[in-house]
Amino acid sequence: MNYVAHLHLAKITQTSYAGSLLGDFPWQPDPSAPKLLQGWRLHQAVDTFVDAHTESDRFKSMPRQGRRRFAGIVQDIAMDYWLIRHWADYDAQPFDAFASEAVSALIADKAYCPERLQRMITSLEDYNWLKDLGTYEGVERAIHSIQKRWTLGHYLDPFIDELGVLLEQAHEPFKRLYPDVISAAQKRVLEGI
Repeated sequence: MNYVAHLHLAKITQTSYAGSLLGDFPWQPDPSAPKLLQGWRLHQAVDTFVDAHTESDRFKSMPRQGRRRFAGIVQDIAMDYWLIRHWADYDAQPFDAFASEAVSALIADKAYCPERLQRMITSLEDYNWLKDLGTYEGVERAIHSIQKRWTLGHYLDPFIDELGVLLEQAHEPFKRLYPDVISAAQKRVLEGI
């Protein structure tokens, strides 16, 4: 799951929006920030659950040019794409209102976040691009963004070349996976993560 899904799970579980993103950023767990720590732990638990789910294995094993080893990276982005496109199936609140709420919550905790996440929150303040992750162009930009930060980013080129196929391949796995992710996240929060 990528940014939108983790933010959505924070809303559903009433955990920290900023904490829900910390798993994707260098951050030293801080016991003096319990809400952020809880969100960070939930992020870790969700990522572990998704990686072990049969639908993730199914998606990664589908025929395509990109290496299976790196398919999980683009799976996360594709899952956000389908979550936004099927938003009304998972939340009664309109997506634009959710995106505004999420950015406001991120801004409120911005000072407690690592520098790279602070920069991302600032970019969302300037232009709330969360909805763009539900577009072909937004998915492509997200992959390019990862490529810029990662020394092995060139291995994602084949996924961009086949982006239309990749998004279609992710559709059915998303529909089977995301309800399980919601249930698992709720259970983990009830259990104290």
